[in-house]
Amino acid sequence: MRLVFSFMLLLWSVSGTLCQETTFLGAQFDHSYMGSDWYSGAGINLEMMFGDHFGINYSLLYNPGESDEYYFYTGGGQAASVYLIREAISEQNGLGLAISLGIISFILPESLSFRIPLARRSQLGFFLSPYGFEFVKDRTTEEEDHNISYEMGCRYYLTPNSWMYIVPQIGVKNIYGDSEPRASFGISVSFRVRENEGDP
Repeated sequence: MRLVFSFMLLLWSVSGTLCQETTFLGAQFDHSYMGSDWYSGAGINLEMMFGDHFGINYSLLYNPGESDEYYFYTGGGQAASVYLIREAISEQNGLGLAISLGIISFILPESLSFRIPLARRSQLGFFLSPYGFEFVKDRTTEEEDHNISYEMGCRYYLTPNSWMYIVPQIGVKNIYGDSEPRASFGISVSFRVRENEGDP
């Protein structure tokens, strides 16, 4: 997990320097429901805006509660990046190529978003997460399950001031190959950590 967090900080620093786009970093809390099972996660969310409407997001969530199940979620690209580098280190073979592919994979966004201004301090957003990585482990039986999911939904961006966002969201999530969708909802609080020169 420390490796993923380090890569996320590196991505924010490098991409923010190169693109000079507005960047928000914050905390996120998310629930999803499928059948009779609830999955909750809390963690960090990184959003970079390209212009006034388009954005890319990166999320890293885990289950902070003391329950029988451990839940972890991030983008498929980020999960593949960690897997590639870890396997290359353990095998001591093709490390340079694995690190290169891992960095390229990690840059792939977890979700894409589009915003529409509603008022001076509010926006309606639509998002699509085409390949999220979900990992569930039963702490009692040690059974593990990992899947690739997709999600789409709406976000409401409330801006109390020019450097903060409060963002509730609601969506529909599903596991690839599964016909039973799940409802999802959550909230994030983000702060501006880098701004475009043209922003107020």
